[in-house]
Amino acid sequence: MLGLVLLSLVSLAVYAALFIADFGLNGASPLKVLTAPGTIGPLTSFAEVTVGVLAIAITVVAIIVELAANRYTPRITELFVADPANQVVLSFFVVTSVIVLWVSMSVHGTAFPTVMSLVAFAAMSVSLLAILPYFVYVFDFLSPVHVILRIREQGEYRLQRLVSRGQSEVPEAHAAIVLAVEQLGDIALNSVDKKDKPLTFACLDALGHVARTHVAHKGGLPESWFDSSRLVSHDQDFVALHPDMVRALSARRTWLEMKVLRQYQAVFNESVNRLRDVNHVVAIRTRRLASFALENHDIHTVALCQRFLNTYMRAALNGRDVRTAYNLLNEYRQLAETLLAAEDCDRVVELANRIKFYGQLAFSSKLGFILETAAYDLCTLIEAVHAANAPCHDELLDLFLDVDREPEGGRSQEASLRGVRKAQVKLATYYLEQGCEEPARRIFEDMSAEQVSRLRSIRDELLGVDDAEYWEVVDRGINFDYLEPGRRRQLATFFGWFPSL
Repeated sequence: MLGLVLLSLVSLAVYAALFIADFGLNGASPLKVLTAPGTIGPLTSFAEVTVGVLAIAITVVAIIVELAANRYTPRITELFVADPANQVVLSFFVVTSVIVLWVSMSVHGTAFPTVMSLVAFAAMSVSLLAILPYFVYVFDFLSPVHVILRIREQGEYRLQRLVSRGQSEVPEAHAAIVLAVEQLGDIALNSVDKKDKPLTFACLDALGHVARTHVAHKGGLPESWFDSSRLVSHDQDFVALHPDMVRALSARRTWLEMKVLRQYQAVFNESVNRLRDVNHVVAIRTRRLASFALENHDIHTVALCQRFLNTYMRAALNGRDVRTAYNLLNEYRQLAETLLAAEDCDRVVELANRIKFYGQLAFSSKLGFILETAAYDLCTLIEAVHAANAPCHDELLDLFLDVDREPEGGRSQEASLRGVRKAQVKLATYYLEQGCEEPARRIFEDMSAEQVSRLRSIRDELLGVDDAEYWEVVDRGINFDYLEPGRRRQLATFFGWFPSL
């Protein structure tokens, strides 16, 4: 709109200057000049110019929309056609062309059509002035980030409207929400295929917004909204589900969260060993959705997010994608700390068991570094549990001391078990610094059968690390073997319990 106003003002200013130069200030009226009988000739050619403008607009718009649809998702065409601004502008071009055509057919009547000529002149002027601002609008409309935002806002609007209008809106809202989620999923997958990470991140964020809006408004939605049975017959994400699973989704009221997380899973699977940053963001969004659901007391959504985190981890290990698994373990630990803050010890223990299970599974697949990472994450989690004085501390410590296994693959696996032992020593230094000798003694007893040379090398390696930041660029940015000065001093106490040292 601003561009149209500016172009109009510039055109009027230039015309005024030219009018004064030709006609001066002797009382000549622009209206009389524009409607003089001599303007019949130019008026008859208006139809050709107007149709030319319409042809240019349609051609340019069609090419741009087609390119955008091929690049991102075919559903961009639906959004473009349904947009009110596009409908108004293109309709105005068509109506102007028809009016100018009819006016040009009426100029040879008994009297000069003054009103018709002025209307044709005004409509034609607006068409010419509007075409450049309209092209700017089209380019902005088809900007992928704006398309994603528009789809997200439409989905959120449908959910909010469903809360206010109730049962009558369920079928229409259902179709609109499913379409919005699938559109965002399609754009994300196409972006992964073209390695367009910023656009993929935008889609993942939009999907997360839709899911959080659903969680926040779930209490005000009609009961029929949560019936997932209608999805089994046609929806690609539900058609293969077992009937018991479909009934469970209805009872737990989580079909939309399942739909969103299915899109996350598809993006994650496409990105394994290709776009690890995308995989990390998928895990972050899933963990944040679980945290948001926990704040809103939606335990079923929390459990669903945990299951998808497990699914991501399995895909990463099957693909032998070490960095993705490394990042996923960080999200497990952060979610466990969030559950700890909510005093949900049962789920904290469940997540700790998953960390242990996938660490040992990776170890058996010769991905020893994952087991080492799992041990350090469990160490950090147990420190938080101890600081919170949570009742599950002893159970988690038992689990932690059971993480290491005797190596079956030679020295490469032995190095990973050394990492587990280092993590256990780190935890012992924490207990000693806190003045809690009994759990530190339990760790000592678990390590009492270790070889002297191995214990000595572990001690020396921990003493030799004095930089908290890892020397390479990694997502976490921390050095697992670093101990703060106070805890480093406790190494002498802990290793002093070993008679051989």
